[in-house]
Amino acid sequence: MCGIAGFTHKHSSVEPSSIRNAVRALVHRGPDQQGIYESSEVSLGAARLKIIDLTAGDQPIISEDGDTTLVFNGEIYNCASLREQLRSAGHRFVSSSDTEVVLHAFREWDIQCFSRLRGMFALALWTESEKRLVLARDRIGIKPLYFCRAGTELFFGSEIKAILEHPAVERQIDVDGLNCFLRLNYVPAPYTMVQGIEKLPPGHLLEWVDGKT
Repeated sequence: MCGIAGFTHKHSSVEPSSIRNAVRALVHRGPDQQGIYESSEVSLGAARLKIIDLTAGDQPIISEDGDTTLVFNGEIYNCASLREQLRSAGHRFVSSSDTEVVLHAFREWDIQCFSRLRGMFALALWTESEKRLVLARDRIGIKPLYFCRAGTELFFGSEIKAILEHPAVERQIDVDGLNCFLRLNYVPAPYTMVQGIEKLPPGHLLEWVDGKT
């Protein structure tokens, strides 16, 4: 179990402490390593539980040219076969982590890579040259991923508490989400109990480019 979080801030300002507080809120999901990536337009964070590669694979993970950054929660069961396909296509690997496989797979196949992944995952990929953020979730929805659209900005996290660390997010009960809980004893996607925060449904992706989703 790991935790990921992130905020865009292309059209607004945010305190640098916000992403650090968001990662701190997820430390119980990833006590082994925490990391943050920050640029002028996005802040990404990850709290990692080391399982596959204990010495490498720290997050966020950045491509060799510095253009693509990934934060990842999950496990890819077919990562060995994907790694061989990608090596044949000219990709080089420096770790045995499945996180690095996902990064190279996205670089090779873009969003079509998600149909090749066999496993459970919730992830975010930032491409600096395109100013593009991609969120994706596994088909069954084993790994959670929440997001909030605040004007032209997008905030996300493995848990709602990480999103609430952003000062633009208000803590108000969502009546529809509460109604679902009282009727069903759980809150189905895309609803949550917090107004303005949604669940990314299983098997879905979300793209944010220049303030538009």
